[in-house]
Amino acid sequence: MEVEKFNHYEVESVTSKRHSIGEMLAAMQPQDGDDEQKFGPPVDFSFRDAHKMSDFTKATPRQGVHSYVTIPVTLPSIEPASSATPSGEKEQVADDDTKTKHVKYSSKAIRFSNNSISSFDGFATTLHAILQSTETLEWLDLSFNDLTKISEAILELSNLKVLYLHANVIDDMKQVDKLAGLPNLKTLTLHGNIIDGAKGYRQYVVTEIPQLQYFDFSRITKADRDKAVTWRQLKIIGHHKKKKKAEKKD
Repeated sequence: MEVEKFNHYEVESVTSKRHSIGEMLAAMQPQDGDDEQKFGPPVDFSFRDAHKMSDFTKATPRQGVHSYVTIPVTLPSIEPASSATPSGEKEQVADDDTKTKHVKYSSKAIRFSNNSISSFDGFATTLHAILQSTETLEWLDLSFNDLTKISEAILELSNLKVLYLHANVIDDMKQVDKLAGLPNLKTLTLHGNIIDGAKGYRQYVVTEIPQLQYFDFSRITKADRDKAVTWRQLKIIGHHKKKKKAEKKD
């Protein structure tokens, strides 16, 4: 496939209409040698009535007090437009008329809260389509959605520091284990999920994600960590006792 350059991006030209705009935008990557990157406020896609991740690529973010920092990108048209001349011959329309203009946002934070997202399907593609760079993303808000699981796709966000997942419907504590793979994660929220009613909820999270400093908008203290260690030891002892009882029955 031929590679064409448009503004600050490179994109492989496609000939199939099956490629969505979001997929095409996600394929665009900044070229080396761009000016020093400037970051704007959080890109706010809250209350967009989105039901799946790809819906955000078609939505316009909410405007706040501060203006977004945007980078214009131009998508090549699938088929060049043409018009008939008086003699009946087809004439190619100027290139500027056959390209669709879009923007990517330069920000370290993005908000997908207060929607109806139930799956992480298309998560990575959506982020790449919206943001100039996902490598610099530090703050992600997915609160007040319908998520039941935590996707390992989040682990690609190696610089993520803040993750809001409160007010979803996560019902399996083991889902939390995946977040231990985010080395820079300092703040996490999970309250309002089904799991927050589980016995040892806070101790489990503090134990499984030791790099956390704040959990559910509360600072993790030394007492919290000591309590989590004790809780874990008791769980291990309890597990061994159950195992021995099971072996005796056999």
